Amino acid sequence: MSTMQFWLKFNNGAETLRFPVNPPEIRVESGYNWTTINLTQSGEYTIPSGHPLTKISFSSFFPRDYNASYCEYPEIPKPTDCTDKIAKWKETKQPVRLIVTGFGGGKGLNYAMCITEFEFWEQAGSPGDIYFTLGMQEYRFINLTQVGAAASKQTGIKTVVKADNKPSRPNERQLPKTYTVKSGDTLSKIVQRLRTEGVKNLTVDKLYQANKNVIGKNKNLIKPGQVFKVPS
Repeated sequence: MSTMQFWLKFNNGAETLRFPVNPPEIRVESGYNWTTINLTQSGEYTIPSGHPLTKISFSSFFPRDYNASYCEYPEIPKPTDCTDKIAKWKETKQPVRLIVTGFGGGKGLNYAMCITEFEFWEQAGSPGDIYFTLGMQEYRFINLTQVGAAASKQTGIKTVVKADNKPSRPNERQLPKTYTVKSGDTLSKIVQRLRTEGVKNLTVDKLYQANKNVIGKNKNLIKPGQVFKVPS
């Protein structure tokens, strides 16, 4: 076992995968340049771009059986579970977080990434093992911030908007679409719990109206096991 660990985390860490076999190498493409982009829509916009989006790729395999000579931990997941998980994350088009510890002189890597490439296959002589190549690109927002006054017929002042070039950590959490009622739940408790999970504008009345056909006329009578839709 090495001091280096490769992790993918999805939905703000609600789902994780630690790679059982570290790749022999990791490719990181990055650099710096400056580009000015002018957008013409209700005024002038100037967007300075910082460094290009970092691209990271590596190859390894998911072993069927544990082998202490190359596996990083004993309780390795099934190869098909690993490929299914990564493929599902890729299909959502939501960011994952790549964390590599002990890389680059101990500094490690920690990036929000989009999965752009995921190929996997089996090889003769290694029944049950699944080999793969994974390619990712950095996930980053551009935030526009107004810095000038609105245009005026008297003064002729233009509205100038520039990019807020401070790095912004993207929200990687996926908002829940349904909620299964648990013992002791009330609509108020459910709303509080869902708000902590990112459903900011939810109210008891909104939740009730969206699930009136399931709950019935009395909003205080909810039963464990009922599945509620979470209104956006």
